[in-house]
Amino acid sequence: MKSIEKVRNRLNRAISSGDSKDVILSISRHLDELIVERMKVQNKKYISKGQ
Repeated sequence: MKSIEKVRNRLNRAISSGDSKDVILSISRHLDELIVERMKVQNKKYISKGQ
């Protein structure tokens, strides 16, 4: 979970400092990938509890 927060902070810094759109998009995609991965883990835990 900490890696998501680190990347989110990095994205906020990139936006506030006016980095290029490509840099911001790259960081945003990385954040999206981390969030999706976390959701998959949570989903597996939820499904295994239901059985």
